[in-house]
Amino acid sequence: MSFNWLKDFHQDMVKGSNYAEKTLAAYRLGMRAKGSIRGVRIEVDGEGCPASRSLDPDAEFSPDDAPHLPLPECSKGLHCRCVYRPVMSYEPREE
Repeated sequence: MSFNWLKDFHQDMVKGSNYAEKTLAAYRLGMRAKGSIRGVRIEVDGEGCPASRSLDPDAEFSPDDAPHLPLPECSKGLHCRCVYRPVMSYEPREE
């Protein structure tokens, strides 16, 4: 994938205390604008804490219902590598 650098950048950056609110608000705005965003998914760090590994990587959330990152139980705190990803309307739905 040609955007691996961007994926790595997002996962490696230290999360601000408002990461969840700021990111979910942007996705919420995209949904209200009738864009292509249908929801959000959490891209889980494969080497993350037990709390993150217990999340379903295919789960789709409304920005209002998505778990806030970093998870309260995350041992990595603001260095958590889990990130939000948009779920696009043209993606097939998981059954």
